[in-house]
Amino acid sequence: MKTLLIFAAAVTVSTSVLAGNMSHNNDNKDMKTMHSQTMDKSSIEEILKNEEMQRLHRDMTRNAMSEGGFEARVQMMTEEGRAYHNALKQRQKNTAG
Repeated sequence: MKTLLIFAAAVTVSTSVLAGNMSHNNDNKDMKTMHSQTMDKSSIEEILKNEEMQRLHRDMTRNAMSEGGFEARVQMMTEEGRAYHNALKQRQKNTAG
């Protein structure tokens, strides 16, 4: 009886955590969609002109798993770095689509 009660509590907790994660992911997707729609072509090009971000991205992709690549990844983990990656993705979508 005690084991059944513990099992039921564990299932309840795990289900509520899973449901919370799923709704959080949907909110993030909605925000990303809305943000990508507001990024127009001129802002994308402006972001991609940042020479420091270009250098870091080049180092990150060329050096991959080496120390230099990891250092570039760490430096790209900023708001500016995320904006640069989003602009790259958006430009790729625009040219592919």
